[in-house]
Amino acid sequence: MYPSNKKKKVWREEKERLLKMTIEERRKEYIRDYVPLNTIPSWKEEMKGKSQNDEENTQEPSQGKKSLSEKVSLYRGDITLLEVDAIVNAGSMGN
Repeated sequence: MYPSNKKKKVWREEKERLLKMTIEERRKEYIRDYVPLNTIPSWKEEMKGKSQNDEENTQEPSQGKKSLSEKVSLYRGDITLLEVDAIVNAGSMGN
């Protein structure tokens, strides 16, 4: 077997092993701290926590924006600690 074929086989076996694991089993294999996505508030939740004195924050968004605000979150920190399957650098796309 050629080295590249062996690497593909090992990668596929590892992928299958990981896909069969529960989230708790996966977390036991992490080598450092992580940030679960469910701990990051959505934009809507974040705005609810803002001061009620700010008129801009107390206005009810339109239906379309409300839907978006429930799907979008802002995160400040090390994105490599996020509990996600992949991180894509969109800045390098299409070059």
